[in-house]
Amino acid sequence: MFGIKRIVKNLLRRYNNFYVNSQEVKRKADLLTSQQGSLLDKYGFVSGTDKASIMPGSDPAFIAHDYLRHYDYLFHSFRGEKFSLIEFGCLDGASLRMWEKYFPNAQIYGVDLDETAKRHETERIHVVIGDATEQKTFDELKSAVTQAFIILDDASHAWGDQRRSFELFWDLVAPGGFFVIEDLVCGSMGAYPAYPPKVLDSQPFFKYMQDRCEFLQWCPDWEPEKSAYLFKYMPAHIQKIEREMDICVFIPGAVIVRKKSC
Repeated sequence: MFGIKRIVKNLLRRYNNFYVNSQEVKRKADLLTSQQGSLLDKYGFVSGTDKASIMPGSDPAFIAHDYLRHYDYLFHSFRGEKFSLIEFGCLDGASLRMWEKYFPNAQIYGVDLDETAKRHETERIHVVIGDATEQKTFDELKSAVTQAFIILDDASHAWGDQRRSFELFWDLVAPGGFFVIEDLVCGSMGAYPAYPPKVLDSQPFFKYMQDRCEFLQWCPDWEPEKSAYLFKYMPAHIQKIEREMDICVFIPGAVIVRKKSC
């Protein structure tokens, strides 16, 4: 169906002699090409995104982030539904094409600072040129989308930018929808020197999200507003986010937050 086995076999032959983790690569490759392998991971591999478990374009190693099997577990039940998905950071358009394939009835919106990202547009892929930390970008997307069922942050990877984008765009997530923040390890300056962070923050975003999860320890009938001592001192928009968070799932390198359905 995908020609994945042939590609993986050639890659393993090329890299096996000098790649120190060749057994881990083989394990991931076996899972990817098996019937039990994640469909989204297969689409990601074919598109060439580093969200997949392995990718053919990297050298010398080709273990990638391995986010997609986790996303598949959470997203597969509504694959055929009509909704909007927003991703911050387009790069070469690989993940936009993957989402377009995986969600056949969804409208896919990419956000990027690079005007050449417009080349990735198709009938269902739309690209907004803008900064995901700025209000004007939020306003433009809200006028086009109203609400998004999935928002993914794969932009600068800088902790401050991740915090700002999460707090700014949380209201755009539909009830029951998801906000995903990737590449938590990159640091306060992000991953792209040509695009320095717009918001500086020395707190790792991983720790920031742990703080947001404090509210989740309280059962609804325990009146956390009264019991959680620090909660009442939080800014109003942070209180709102914490009240609306339904689940928060940490996976290696990323965090997935679901908003309550009502």
